[in-house]
Amino acid sequence: MFNRHAFSINLLFLLVISLISISTAQDRPRDVKMSKEQAQERKELAEMQNKILRDKFDILLPQIMREHEIDMWIHIVREGDLDPLGYNFGSNEGIFIFTDRGGDRIERAFFGFHSDKVEESSAYDIIIRPEIKIPLEAYPNIRILLDELYRMGGAEWPGGPKTELDFRFNGIGEFVAERDPKRIAVNYLEELGSAIFYEIPRLRPDGISLTDYNLLVKALGNIYAGRIISSEYLIVDYFARPVLSEFDLYKRIRSDIDEKQKKALSSIVRGVTRVNDLGRERSAVDKNGRRQRGDYVIQGGELLILTDGRQSGGFLGHGWKYGNYHEDIDAYAYVLQEGETEPPTHIKRFWNNVMKVRTIIENNVRVGRTAGATFEILKQKLEKAGMINSDIQRYDRSKHPDKIWVSLDMHAAGSGLYAPRIGPLGPDWQRDIKLPMYHHFYFEFFIDMPMPEWGEGRSLRVRFHDGAMATESGVKYFFPYPREISLIR
Repeated sequence: MFNRHAFSINLLFLLVISLISISTAQDRPRDVKMSKEQAQERKELAEMQNKILRDKFDILLPQIMREHEIDMWIHIVREGDLDPLGYNFGSNEGIFIFTDRGGDRIERAFFGFHSDKVEESSAYDIIIRPEIKIPLEAYPNIRILLDELYRMGGAEWPGGPKTELDFRFNGIGEFVAERDPKRIAVNYLEELGSAIFYEIPRLRPDGISLTDYNLLVKALGNIYAGRIISSEYLIVDYFARPVLSEFDLYKRIRSDIDEKQKKALSSIVRGVTRVNDLGRERSAVDKNGRRQRGDYVIQGGELLILTDGRQSGGFLGHGWKYGNYHEDIDAYAYVLQEGETEPPTHIKRFWNNVMKVRTIIENNVRVGRTAGATFEILKQKLEKAGMINSDIQRYDRSKHPDKIWVSLDMHAAGSGLYAPRIGPLGPDWQRDIKLPMYHHFYFEFFIDMPMPEWGEGRSLRVRFHDGAMATESGVKYFFPYPREISLIR
């Protein structure tokens, strides 16, 4: 006998499953067919990032672990809690364990499910995928996304008394006991506090959940749990000290962005091109000193400012092909008017003062001095040059209206935290750190200069944001900074 009720329930069930499948299929990024050039570029970038990881492990890990007298560094990344260190290590989930067993290298181990990139990097000695004994019946004995399971006609994992937390730290206790470390560094904060607490929220490699901490303590047992300390200083040093292979990637990023910006500038037709035709984060300063954006049509006699790239600090957004390695670049151009062959006097005066500020910074940023001490020296030098330092990126023209105002924020660049930081923003511990060799930082400053040509009290304010590195002999650049204002004819 035909059971209408049962048929309706089954039909409804099939409809819901179909809708889930359609929805999740739409949410998944589609496989875009790449050209041979795109595939080759992706391969090259992956190889560059893998080399950086191997160099960091080979060169940096022995230095920082021995300086801080750490025998074992355990870094825990919970799936779903993005961590820039985990991303750089090769997986957004898992337990990374680095052990000093003597010799000229540190042993590297990974416990986790998502190990493809870890394996591809060739940077690890030991890779262990935890065994989960939850019964799967007819389902695949692998970790797969839930929407993929639905798409295959499956359902969620079968019920039972065990959860993933019962197996997450399997084998960790035995692994640690075999190596018998005296000091174990784990990623939670103790003294330094959050490095970033304003602007757009950034990822922070500074903590594990209470659940994970308790699971780790249980896995290690009382003896080894009593040897745990914070790894916060290791994390800061890991980010603050680049290896030379990183600059190959940063140079490539800057070169790609520079080419994009030059292409945008070369496309300008005076009186036709609109600011937003040049892309995002573009603006024009018109002949009266007003900042113009959007559909504004570019005219002669105007200063153009182009910003492109991503700033460091932990962004892991889609569409950024360089992974968690960041560069953020500004470009500057002047649109010539009919009969002009060079910018007017007030624009040249502005640029000459920009170069004065740059020279002061170049001559006073040195390896081995703390970021805070460097900042104090720079403030004195700017004052001696007749300029006013501002600790915030705002300027009160009612005070010292004829002076040039400068605001510094030369924080660490690249793939992680802002420390060490030459400038007034952020907590003091960022300024207490000495600049290490090849310290990669943003040559970032804001300059606000009086422009009486535009009217009483008017000024021009522009940001500069070049990538640079500190050495024993001073500031060096891995890609040319804009020495002149580009001219649009």
